[in-house]
Amino acid sequence: MAEKDSAERTEQPTPRRLGKAKEKGQVPQSEELTSFVAISILAAMTAFSWPSLMRWFRETMRQGLTRGTGVFSTTDTFVTFVNESLTDMLVVMLPTLAALCIGGVAASIIVGGGFNFAPGAVRFDLEMLNPASGIGRLFNGRNLVKLGLSIVKLLFVGLIVWVYLSKKLEYLASLRWVWTSQLLGAMGHVLLGLVVRMCLALLVVGIVDTAYQKWKWMKDLKMTKQEVKEERKQTEGAPETRSRIRKIQIEGALRRMRQEVPKASVVLVNPTHYAVALKYDAKRMEAPMVVAKGADEVAFKIMEIARAYGVPIVRRPELARTLFAAVKCGQFIPDSLFVAVAEVLALIYRLRQRRLRRR
Repeated sequence: MAEKDSAERTEQPTPRRLGKAKEKGQVPQSEELTSFVAISILAAMTAFSWPSLMRWFRETMRQGLTRGTGVFSTTDTFVTFVNESLTDMLVVMLPTLAALCIGGVAASIIVGGGFNFAPGAVRFDLEMLNPASGIGRLFNGRNLVKLGLSIVKLLFVGLIVWVYLSKKLEYLASLRWVWTSQLLGAMGHVLLGLVVRMCLALLVVGIVDTAYQKWKWMKDLKMTKQEVKEERKQTEGAPETRSRIRKIQIEGALRRMRQEVPKASVVLVNPTHYAVALKYDAKRMEAPMVVAKGADEVAFKIMEIARAYGVPIVRRPELARTLFAAVKCGQFIPDSLFVAVAEVLALIYRLRQRRLRRR
């Protein structure tokens, strides 16, 4: 049944579905990349703070040996010694712990595509405490795949560790004759090489896992054609509703045109495609205003109304296209078009004066 449902989900998730998933805390997360970041930061900060750790270790040993059995003579002296030692160690390790927290958050943000605060993901579910359901979740298909991937990862990282250490066996065997200080330095060098190789292996695993998690996330959120249709209905309304709204909008636009075009001073046209009606009153207006505009059928309607009310129609294709694209209805024309529009208005004024003289 699940396979059939998955096969029907052929449509890519919509932005709305992705947004809802993020609100619920359902974002791609790569544990492998987070592990890589954590181990890399831990290794880098440990290498950086190694001298401080060694000083803390030597100082703790020195104090313990200097005080001798006096440290253990009473409970108070022993507790004081332990508290001082742990406080010093915490001060040394604090930058490392802070870097681990920041690195873990950064890795989650990178994989999840940004910071995501999802209060909906924080909830208490009694079903999670049910042992039966817990066993069911333990052996479901997804967790078995996850277990298999973890085994592959361990084998991959383990192989790299084994290859590296097998090459260092003779070197490690020779360290039994060196002094303690030299032994610590040599062991640190070997350990550093081991950690670097482990980090590189985890980086490869993390990159692969990140790509897989993002692909799996998108696959799980895919939608059926019916779900896409239902969502479109919810956001945009049913086709009949959209058609009715569109019809009302067109009727409203035509009604405004019938009111505004008769008041226009001139209609500029690109005869077959665009029409822009301009109104200008030198005594009341600071600049000509676009009172109506339209393309194709609407343009023909504007010209029809203009002819019916005797509004001059002037062919200025380039100016009509520019005004149609740049100026909204109810806005004044920009300064850059003043000269071109003024020439048209001057032409209309001269024609009117000529007609008046003929009368």
